[in-house]
Amino acid sequence: MMLPILPLYLREIGMSYSMTAVVLAAVGVGAVVGGLPAGAVASRRGPDVLFAIAVVVLAITSAAVGLTEAAFALVLIQFMAGPGSVGLTIATQTILTNEVPVAVRGRSMAAVGGTVRFAFFVGPIVGGLLAQIAGFTVAFIACGVVNLAGLLPFMLSRPSVAGGRRLNRPTTVSGGMRHALRRHAALLVLAGVGPALITTVRSGRNVVVPLVGDEIGLSTAAVGVLVAIGTGAELLLFPVSGWLMDRFGRLASIVPAFGLLGVGMLLLGLAGSSTPPVVFAGVVMGLGNGMSAGTMLTLGGDLAPAADPGPFLAALGVMQGLGYVFGPLIVGWLADVAGLAAAAVVLAMVMFAGITWIVVALGNTAQPSRPWLTRRLDGAT
Repeated sequence: MMLPILPLYLREIGMSYSMTAVVLAAVGVGAVVGGLPAGAVASRRGPDVLFAIAVVVLAITSAAVGLTEAAFALVLIQFMAGPGSVGLTIATQTILTNEVPVAVRGRSMAAVGGTVRFAFFVGPIVGGLLAQIAGFTVAFIACGVVNLAGLLPFMLSRPSVAGGRRLNRPTTVSGGMRHALRRHAALLVLAGVGPALITTVRSGRNVVVPLVGDEIGLSTAAVGVLVAIGTGAELLLFPVSGWLMDRFGRLASIVPAFGLLGVGMLLLGLAGSSTPPVVFAGVVMGLGNGMSAGTMLTLGGDLAPAADPGPFLAALGVMQGLGYVFGPLIVGWLADVAGLAAAAVVLAMVMFAGITWIVVALGNTAQPSRPWLTRRLDGAT
């Protein structure tokens, strides 16, 4: 719901592209700062507790955005949303890594990615319509209420006191966060650089597409539809992602998926001010991102140490969180200096660099074969 309306709200209250990017990037900074504490909560209290905390944080910060126009306050609110965002990812990833066998991990992660994509299809339409009909403040408060509703299935799925164990209480905690990070530092670099570059493009896409829609004169509701069209294309292919990863290896999904996302970003940069080419570029990006459902979650699950995945996944989340910082900043700076089209082209180049890193440095993580990777994985067991 916030995807199309937050950049438009920031532009509506008079912010430049660069300042809009700073506000949007603050959530990434918060994710980087909050990733390690979130991992500690997952290890010590269980990912279910982390999930609940993250949902409440996201609900409060989503609603609070619509209550102020002060730049500093908006940056602070977005910064506070960062730990909630990364906490939700770590909680979900840790639960699935603990419970799902590697043979079906790709399909399981892709199913989770598919539910997120459904939300990204419905949400932008609802958010855009609400903002146009009732105003931005009402739309943001509605975002907070919907976020809070995410606690309902969580509460219903918790086991009763008589029902036995907690949901996914971690079985081991090996020496604390610092020890785990020192031990697996080289593995984290190998595993994290490619996903961080890809996250940069994904987060940049979420900024550049609404701003392009605004630049070509679309209404707030129409921008929401533009965003949803791309995400609607994602719904067609997310089941394919998991099947490809489990059947033919992780790269069988990663390379064509993110390749399409990069090509779509190039097409957006070349679309000009005409609506049909912008829509087509959005569809191409949507098809690519749909095929990528669950890929980054699966990579992290494949490489996480079996004894205590929480700290590793948290650190990996921190590295990917850097992408949420750099993506909006790249768009904002380049948009002010050279235009939104140039920002889209640069994001495409970053995407191709991320694909290259994953292919060369990681390969198929379901059955790792790169010697520099297998040596470190052997040390992580």
